[in-house]
Amino acid sequence: MQTGSGRALAKASLKADMSDKMIPADFSVMLKNIRNEYNSKKTVYGVPAKIISRKISYKNEYMDIEMPFGPAAGPHTQLAQNIAAGYAAGARFFELKTVQVIDGEELHINKPCISVPDECECYNIEWSTELTTAQAFAEYVKAYLLLKFMSVEFELGRPDGFSFNMSVGYDLQGIKSKKVDTFIENMKNAENTAVYRECCACLAEETDSFSKFSLTDLERIKPQIAQSITVSTMHGCPAEEIEKIAEYLMAEKKLPVYIKLNPTLNGLAETKKILADRGYAYIKLIESNFVNDLSQDDAEAMLRRLLKKAEKAKGFFGVKLTNTLPVAADGQLPDKQMYLSGKPLFLLSLAAAEKLAEKFGDELPVSFSGGLDGHNISQIFETGIYPLTMATVLLKGKGYRCLSEYADLFGRIEKTVSRPQKDKISFLTGISLNDAYYCKKQMVRSKKGAKLPLLNCKNCGLCITVCPNRANIMLDAGGKKQVVHIDAFCNECGSCAVFCPYEGKPYRAKFTVYHSLKAYMTGINDGMVKAEDDWKIRIMAAKKEDSRDQAELIKAAKKDMRMML
Repeated sequence: MQTGSGRALAKASLKADMSDKMIPADFSVMLKNIRNEYNSKKTVYGVPAKIISRKISYKNEYMDIEMPFGPAAGPHTQLAQNIAAGYAAGARFFELKTVQVIDGEELHINKPCISVPDECECYNIEWSTELTTAQAFAEYVKAYLLLKFMSVEFELGRPDGFSFNMSVGYDLQGIKSKKVDTFIENMKNAENTAVYRECCACLAEETDSFSKFSLTDLERIKPQIAQSITVSTMHGCPAEEIEKIAEYLMAEKKLPVYIKLNPTLNGLAETKKILADRGYAYIKLIESNFVNDLSQDDAEAMLRRLLKKAEKAKGFFGVKLTNTLPVAADGQLPDKQMYLSGKPLFLLSLAAAEKLAEKFGDELPVSFSGGLDGHNISQIFETGIYPLTMATVLLKGKGYRCLSEYADLFGRIEKTVSRPQKDKISFLTGISLNDAYYCKKQMVRSKKGAKLPLLNCKNCGLCITVCPNRANIMLDAGGKKQVVHIDAFCNECGSCAVFCPYEGKPYRAKFTVYHSLKAYMTGINDGMVKAEDDWKIRIMAAKKEDSRDQAELIKAAKKDMRMML
């Protein structure tokens, strides 16, 4: 169980003051800010709130949720505010960011780590949470209780209408380590952890000020944070290792288990053909991954054994399709290898789903995450595949707001099937492989040529919507809209820089609110910080004629508590 101060966990360590290190917010601050923002704007971290009023459930052996989709294990499920924003938009299934024994400062991820070069592809070079395992657990507890609160106080849906799915990797030894084992046990039941008790105490103290959420609602909350677990394994992980992990989690941890398979399951020749036929022949595959990853025969044998073990244990076992595809770097990102997602991954994941359906029919439950978007999410669902998770589409122009569109889409679906339907999957595979929607479309993002200014850009808002961490916000400063950057929430993933129509990076060029005096003193951005009872401010990059706008922005920033940690 967790030890030490709950407040220290809820606020998170302030050791990391570098701008690419995320500093999680205190639960009480998030609670206050979410309430104020929703009451004044009906938004949560800038995302319009979606009320799920249709009385329909999406069920399987371990969950009963209002909507069968949500963000994948990635940048959108790393911080509590990300999950709160996703829930507000309509997501009800959350695959939490992967945790592993190597964490925190031991884990080095080069930045930028995300690139969305066009409407077809996405690449990344990050794979597990950048937080420590203890910090990740605290974020998931805070998010879980925030969602319980929001569901009642804002009447967004059923308090039990969402589900958290934890993700762990990458080998059995690491999963059995004290660090990861403690994480799993606490996610199964957080009741005796300091951070859970503190967050519940915070809610109890504030109940008199709430409109609808009561002590009775608080008492009804069960401390089981996650209902299932996904095993994410590195490319090249042997079949016997994957099988041992799944068996251990089912038998010893008594958890419903998904194994995340790799798109290399299709084989090198078929993968090349699918990519080439749709215009992606230039993508450089890494042949060793196809040699070392699971073969189709080994995968089938392993999955049959695991299904029998799940049946014997009266447990649940399924697969998740798919991991991203490792490809050779082309200079977009700083590593030698990067991971492909987006439209081409949808075709590869669907091809893998068809192979499994041919072998297993409806015997093997399948979850899906490769390249989902508004064009295909209902098509996939109607084949009997779910839950559904996504990341790439949430990194594009509409960001979390896509989820509201999907909620409307599912609101019109009357019939559901609970297991994969072979004929429907084969039919969808056939039409998708010939669908022009998935063809490579050459597109160059338009840049104005002008340098991104500190103040008074065109305020298109793209840097706000595409940020998974809600690290950029828009303030009304004396009648003008101004973009402000929140240093503590930013890990310099690079998404906002890709979409900004100016030459420059919003996380570097925009007025910044720092979370600590140390961060302010060592940071390079113009901005401000609350130092004891006074403010320290530096603003050097604005034009002289913007002096009034500077003053108004500083005044507005001092008042806006969404930025305060």
